[in-house]
Amino acid sequence: MRWQLQTDLPVQLAVIVMEDLRISGAQDAFAELIRCAEAYREHYGDQPISEVPGVGAARRFFRAIGIEPTRRRPSSEALLKRALGDKGFHPVNTLVDVCNWCSLDFLLPICVYDSDKISGDVAVRIGREGEGYDALNHRRINLGERYLLADSIGPFGSPMTDSLRTAIGEETRDVALIIFAPDDHDRERLTSHAATFADRVSRFCGGRVTGQEILVPG
Repeated sequence: MRWQLQTDLPVQLAVIVMEDLRISGAQDAFAELIRCAEAYREHYGDQPISEVPGVGAARRFFRAIGIEPTRRRPSSEALLKRALGDKGFHPVNTLVDVCNWCSLDFLLPICVYDSDKISGDVAVRIGREGEGYDALNHRRINLGERYLLADSIGPFGSPMTDSLRTAIGEETRDVALIIFAPDDHDRERLTSHAATFADRVSRFCGGRVTGQEILVPG
């Protein structure tokens, strides 16, 4: 499976491919998410969310792909808002909990896909007229003129919400992990985030990394 960036928008993404995971309902990773949330609340609980260091990166990414973050909040910022407001979180499974922990920790949008449900190579591109998919909330999302990820079947992911078609579950064994960032985000830092993400997934879900790369324009 090859990953290709087919847009010149000023964004970059880290792609980590892992195999042989064992996902469960254990709450060890969820406990790390809660600890991360508590640390944010302790340090920044009395500050406006816009003043939290690092929160601007996801906003710049959203603006770069044509989404106004004050109208549609990046997933990482939504997690931060819950953390600062002590709104609580809900455990899902070990992999999703690691993803939420990393997204909150890095303050960048993160997505995860079941690799066995992806057909052929992956293109990161702008959606064509009429393209879309059934999202995780079971609603149809229109992705015409939107930034998306597509395989030989069609779109399956975006930084806004992912598709049912490539969703993960406890039966998932092989995954693709994505970290989205604006082009001005330090590349070495993004590479470090990717390594940390993979290490945490391996720690709580097992598995091994079979591919890792940073996709950049040009």
